[in-house]
Amino acid sequence: MDKWIKMTNNPFQQLTEWKKIDEKIWFEHDGCEGKHYMIGNPHTYKGRMYAWCSKKEMSFFVSKSEILRMSVECEYWVKGFLSGNQPEPPTNSEGDADFESKEYKAWIDKIADFENSGNWEIEEEND
Repeated sequence: MDKWIKMTNNPFQQLTEWKKIDEKIWFEHDGCEGKHYMIGNPHTYKGRMYAWCSKKEMSFFVSKSEILRMSVECEYWVKGFLSGNQPEPPTNSEGDADFESKEYKAWIDKIADFENSGNWEIEEEND
């Protein structure tokens, strides 16, 4: 069953926004009791998800590493979300992925970590 919530605390919009909650896409959060629901992409950091806390009646951002337990539907939602959030692989000077390079192999390891935790380590760029 779907439920609509009135989000007046949405940090991205001045006006009230209505969001549809799919109660099958629930999870239990490490820092709060009860069921929480995935509602989308907050467009903050790679792997961060937009969720709803029904206990506090507010939205928040969450990473996979903060989820204690989740429904099967939520598990697939998170898997799909993280797959779509994967950063592009490193490329060579022609803009192509070099599948044999050490950078590409390191990226593969980082992707595996990302799929497990939902956290992407941001590297500082040297100027």
